[in-house]
Amino acid sequence: MKLGNFLLELLSEAFGLNPNHLNDIDCSEGFQVLGHYYPACPQPELTLGTTKHADNNFLSVLLQDHIGGLQVLYQDKWIDIPPVPGALVVNIGDFLQGLNVRGRDSGI
Repeated sequence: MKLGNFLLELLSEAFGLNPNHLNDIDCSEGFQVLGHYYPACPQPELTLGTTKHADNNFLSVLLQDHIGGLQVLYQDKWIDIPPVPGALVVNIGDFLQGLNVRGRDSGI
């Protein structure tokens, strides 16, 4: 949960707020850790990945393996996101996009 609190502090600062703002308004309440593992398949052309979706949470933190497979929809095209060894991918979820900070929409 330290990583989650640290990310909330960074986001607060990015919004020009006190670093504790998102934690102070209980954005860290209900943190969940979910694990998904998709092992390599010997016949990838026969597999289906996760369906097109939005992250309906606050933030998603992903650690990709060397196989990759993460894609994002950008300008109506699916773009592969190549894995970077040791890097974490942080996706902004629906809740964060809808957050109202300093009396206005987040603009994210």
